[in-house]
Amino acid sequence: MTTILLWDSVPGEVRYARVENGVPIEFRIVRPRTGHAALVVGAYFTARVLDHIGGGRAKVSLGGSQEAILEYAQDLNVGALQAVYIVRAPIPEPGRWKLPLVRALNEATFDEARWHADVEPFELALHAAVIGVDYMVCGDVASANAARSLLGNFPKIVIDPNPIAEADFDSLIDQAISGEFPIAGGVLSIERTRAMTVIDIDGSGDAGVLNHAAAMEIPRLLRLLGIGGQIGIDFLASADRAARQRLDAKLAEGCAVLGSHERTSVNGFGFAQLVLPRHTASIPEMLCGITPGRLSIESRATALLRDACRSVGVGPRTISAAPAVIDLLRRWPDEIDALKKMLGTSIDLVSDAAVTGYGHVHVKPS
Repeated sequence: MTTILLWDSVPGEVRYARVENGVPIEFRIVRPRTGHAALVVGAYFTARVLDHIGGGRAKVSLGGSQEAILEYAQDLNVGALQAVYIVRAPIPEPGRWKLPLVRALNEATFDEARWHADVEPFELALHAAVIGVDYMVCGDVASANAARSLLGNFPKIVIDPNPIAEADFDSLIDQAISGEFPIAGGVLSIERTRAMTVIDIDGSGDAGVLNHAAAMEIPRLLRLLGIGGQIGIDFLASADRAARQRLDAKLAEGCAVLGSHERTSVNGFGFAQLVLPRHTASIPEMLCGITPGRLSIESRATALLRDACRSVGVGPRTISAAPAVIDLLRRWPDEIDALKKMLGTSIDLVSDAAVTGYGHVHVKPS
């Protein structure tokens, strides 16, 4: 089996997908500058204990204003310093951020953490992306050069825009934002709540056919979008116990791609629950942050950088957006400078409260 990494890089963002036998199985987005980019799994910090919060855990400071939850901290006094590493990145939930989870370093993890301490957190995530990959496909020379600068002597990089275009990341992102995904005869609706991710099945066809299609598609989407934690699935209810058992078997078959997880049987109301590891933000969480169904300010700013990269023409670019988006872009000088160098022209940032959507890019005729 051949595993390919599709790599789509612009200033401020990398989108990548692992593809096995021509089928995307995992899609991820990594950003170096958004608010919690440094807090990736494996990153190393020195923490100061702020307060014990019960259950053997403590709230700690990782430096500055960033707080985290330290597990197994019952033997540490308030004010004590402890070398830690992140086991769960910050997770955006509706209306709030869930604090990162950290653990104390021990002899088994110290050598690995020393390497992590010498590598930028953004690079940590990208090094993890290429594990087990046979070769990487980049859409252009600039993306290939960016990959080489971050990943060093990766075995093989191919420059070919066609596989990335065929993967259609933009459509997948639109679906992740809306939470609606088509299945045969119906649609899946994926909605985030603070308690869990809830998945509903709707359609006008045969209930058994719809349920079986959903049972195979849901695990694929969970893996593709990196959705973990508590997941509730509301299948179309059936009073037929034999039909529910067949649905259970189909769901078990579909969940084989998920690796370690827990799963309940489908009950008489058509409800089943999955529990998956949740180490970092999923694609919907990355795109929308604490506002499900709507692009976050970071995502709007990043989308404008990507639009500018795609813009055609030789004249200066003007990026117009809401004040909050422009203010954020002005705090990203490295990305703006990289964009200027890529396009070979100047970039003008215009704050306009009347702009609709996430903003737009205008190319001034030369």
